[in-house]
Amino acid sequence: MFKDKRFKYILIFSFILFTLSFSFGYLIMDNNIKKEENNISAREPIDKIDNKEDIQIVQEENIITPSTILEERVHYKVCDDIPTVEKRVPDEFVNMTRDELVGYLENNSPQVRLVSFSTERIILWSEKDQLCTNHFVIGEEDGKIAIFKIDEKGERVLDKVFSEYPINLLHPIDQDKLREGIRVDNEEDLSDIIENYIS
Repeated sequence: MFKDKRFKYILIFSFILFTLSFSFGYLIMDNNIKKEENNISAREPIDKIDNKEDIQIVQEENIITPSTILEERVHYKVCDDIPTVEKRVPDEFVNMTRDELVGYLENNSPQVRLVSFSTERIILWSEKDQLCTNHFVIGEEDGKIAIFKIDEKGERVLDKVFSEYPINLLHPIDQDKLREGIRVDNEEDLSDIIENYIS
């Protein structure tokens, strides 16, 4: 009998506690909702704008800015190198859209194509049937062993002549190689090959 009364009190106490908790939570949430509604009504309602037709949606368009980076990639077919050069965009590119830039390239540089376009970076691609400027050619100049650099047009530019080393002292096969020109990919290889010919 004692257990039945105790159970009833616990049940009644639990019910009252649940009811109070529910009521208290409801009041708090109701106050928060009212505060939020007051904040919203304090702002100017969208419905009260007089000329809805005058509102223009401004769409941000990708255009070239003075801070846009221009990345040029050139594939040199002879050596298969693809050097990349980053620089500021030319002034005539500033404020161009993608379509305007494509049109400009088609008219002024048809060998160059646009790979990527954004406000931050533009990537251009072109191909050339020549060596890039990273190479050297060991060849012959006035019957002497010479080193040539490669210019932007892919042409050989005389860099150094070894006047004390005529090619007629070499084997005929080596003479033919030097007359044709021996392509060298870096300065270390250049030193090794020159050393072989002049020693």
